Amino acid sequence: MIARVYKARMLASVLLTAAGLSLLAQSTAPAAASGCEEGHRRFTPGFPRAAADGNIIPGQTIVRARLKIGDSAVVRVVEYPRAGADLDVYNSTIIVQRGQQQTRYLLKKLIKGGEFLRLTETTSLCTFSGQGTVLLAFEAGATGAAQGFVIIRYSADSMDVKGFPSVYQGRIVVNRSAPNRVELWSTTTEDAALCEACRKHYIVQDCEAGQAGVECTQRPGFIGPLDPGKFMLKRIEVR
Repeated sequence: MIARVYKARMLASVLLTAAGLSLLAQSTAPAAASGCEEGHRRFTPGFPRAAADGNIIPGQTIVRARLKIGDSAVVRVVEYPRAGADLDVYNSTIIVQRGQQQTRYLLKKLIKGGEFLRLTETTSLCTFSGQGTVLLAFEAGATGAAQGFVIIRYSADSMDVKGFPSVYQGRIVVNRSAPNRVELWSTTTEDAALCEACRKHYIVQDCEAGQAGVECTQRPGFIGPLDPGKFMLKRIEVR
C-alpha cells in the first residue's frame, strides 16, 4: 500500500510537469462512419496480474473497451502493462479498425505522460447528420487523481483522434453544439500537493481541437476552493 501511494504521488508530479500547457502534434486517419449512437460508460481499471514480488507479470495484453464508431468502424482501447522502476506503465493504445485497415494511436503520443494512464470513462455524442464525437477519459494513480482526455470525431469519410493536456483531480466539459471546444479543469500545482480529499483551487483552460492540433488558453484567476470529489464520478460533463 505504501508503495502504491508513493507511486501515485510521483505520478501526479510527472503528469503535471509533463502537461505544462504544451501540446503534442496529433494524428488523423481516414475512416468510414455514418451511423451514430449516444451513450456513456464507466470502467473500473483494476490491476494487471502481478508476480509474488508485486511487479506486473510481463507479456499481458488487456482489452479495456470495444466501441462501435459509426456504421463500420470499431475502436478498441488496449493496455500492454509493464513494471517500471518507480512507476508502472500501461502503454494504453487506441486501435481503430475499419475492414482490414487498422490504425493505432499510442496514448503517450497523444498525451504527455499518457503511458501511465488507463481508461475509466467514455461518452458518445451525435452532433450532426452522419457525424459524431466520442470522448475518452483516462486516469492514473491509486486513487485516479491524474487524468487525460482524448476526443475522436468522425463522419462518413473521416476520423480525427486528438489528445488534451493532462489534468489533476479535474474534468473535461464539452459543448454539445461545438464538441471540438472544451473546458479542462485542473487543480493548481500548489493545491495538488494537498491531501486527496482537501478542497482545492482550480484553473480552467479553454481548448479547441482543430485539424492541425489542439490549442488551449488558460483563463485568468482561479475557481474555488472546491471539493475534488465533485468531479470524481463525472470526469466528462456535457452541456
